[in-house]
Amino acid sequence: MYIRLSKGSTAKKTKVYLVEGYRDENGKSKQRIIKKYGNLEDLEAKDPNILEKLRAQAKEIPKNEVKITLNLSDPNTEKEKDKNYGYFFLENIYNELDISTFLKSFSFKKNHHYNIDEIMKMLVFGRILKPESKKKSFEGGDEYFTPFKCELNSVDQLLAQMDEIKEDLQGHLNRKVSETYGRDATLVFYDVTNYYFETDIEDEFKKKCVSKDKKTKPLIEMGLLIDEKGLPITYQLFPGNANERGTLIPFLADVRQKYKLGRITLTADKSFNSVKNLTNLLSKDDGYIVSQKVRNGSKKFIKEVLDEEDYVTNDSNIFKIKSFIRERNVKNEFGSNEIIKEKCVCFWSKNNNDCEKKRREKAEEKLEEYLNNPSKYTKVDKETTEIEDKEVVLAFEKEKYEREVSLDGYYVLVSSELEMTNAEIIEKYRGLWKIEESFRVIKPDLEGRPVDMTREYYIEAHFLIYFIALLISRILEMKLDYEYNIKSIRDSLKNATCRKVERSIYSLNKQDEVFRAIEKAFDVSLDFKHVRIEQLREYKRKIINNIIN
Repeated sequence: MYIRLSKGSTAKKTKVYLVEGYRDENGKSKQRIIKKYGNLEDLEAKDPNILEKLRAQAKEIPKNEVKITLNLSDPNTEKEKDKNYGYFFLENIYNELDISTFLKSFSFKKNHHYNIDEIMKMLVFGRILKPESKKKSFEGGDEYFTPFKCELNSVDQLLAQMDEIKEDLQGHLNRKVSETYGRDATLVFYDVTNYYFETDIEDEFKKKCVSKDKKTKPLIEMGLLIDEKGLPITYQLFPGNANERGTLIPFLADVRQKYKLGRITLTADKSFNSVKNLTNLLSKDDGYIVSQKVRNGSKKFIKEVLDEEDYVTNDSNIFKIKSFIRERNVKNEFGSNEIIKEKCVCFWSKNNNDCEKKRREKAEEKLEEYLNNPSKYTKVDKETTEIEDKEVVLAFEKEKYEREVSLDGYYVLVSSELEMTNAEIIEKYRGLWKIEESFRVIKPDLEGRPVDMTREYYIEAHFLIYFIALLISRILEMKLDYEYNIKSIRDSLKNATCRKVERSIYSLNKQDEVFRAIEKAFDVSLDFKHVRIEQLREYKRKIINNIIN
């Protein structure tokens, strides 16, 4: 801060101003008037030493404590855009993962003359904050406080080369997560989902099959492995017609070779509960926790589940649980006989029971209709409309029906971890929601589908960007102690915008409680209506460089 004296060519008196120096968006030195004191001659008439006093006071004024005043008479001629600054927190995690260093050190097969790191940040941050096409992410590059400057053809060139880095980058990210956040991969979760393409053309990669949301389009499948904290470890893409149960063994073989995770306990749903998968895990000294359909079990298994002995019921009689050890003589993946010992945790809950009964309501309506009017289901000649015979097409198998009803509400988890308690097995299996939520994040929140690219290397780039975006989002969720979900965090960061209103003075939009929680986690605060560009720069510097106040 300093005092400026100004006297125009026609003015008879000298004006006195309090002036602040700053650097504009382009780094050029500029000055702005903070306060007008009046005419020097009038001020000195009251106090001959006023100029010395004002200069001494100016030196003592802390820069950020000067109240910002706006000139409301300035015309609205500049069309300023809102600039996002919520990405500062994403860049902090991007830096913690040391992605910039990896990209600079990686030797691409083709020479490039563009900033790889700049483009990667733009695509990843855009995928989190404003999920759109790569072209729209490029067009929105100037919507950040510090714009991303690159050419569209450079974006296309990087996407074409991402296939070269996908394996090494995933390995790098796994190492950085382990070093920085202490990854524990003793318990991991695996699942597969599919993505459809806006095309009817198939190739070796895209295969027609019915997707999980019943669309008959060319698909690809994505297998995802995450740790107990919900942080993704790695992913792999499979042809759309691949049997998802059959993806587990090749996926884990690749993971074991590249990641050296040590012994793992794999948690997965019933889709992956096959003798081949389970014996493969055991042959590698790994373990498993998987669910099992009670209705598909043997008569002996079902009888054991329904046996009331050893069940422990809670006080309100809405939940009961027991476990037993079973031995099975099975054929492993090599065709040899093998005895496996498993702990079966059985439980019944009223909620499960009510849900299954509700799902069966339509079938029971049809059953009731049949029992009351069996003639309705006789065979009729379509041409003559005459009854061919009186044989009833539908037959009511009472014993089978009663068994189905008796199994309502029962659920079984099967585990190789015999020493785990029932509560531990259930608790660890419940963590499977984290991977299911990860797919929900990738699909609707990060808009991972429909996939509109046709070339395989673009598809690979597409999913690599999703993977990085998901990892950064999950880490930020972890830093907030899982108090807020990814969607609310993303929306909060997306709404953290500012707009230049005058001489490098910015107006900030009002932030919500999620954003304030994010600031608290990073030990920063910018809770003002208006700020100087210097304050925003310092705020950014502290966040992305992880500088604690």
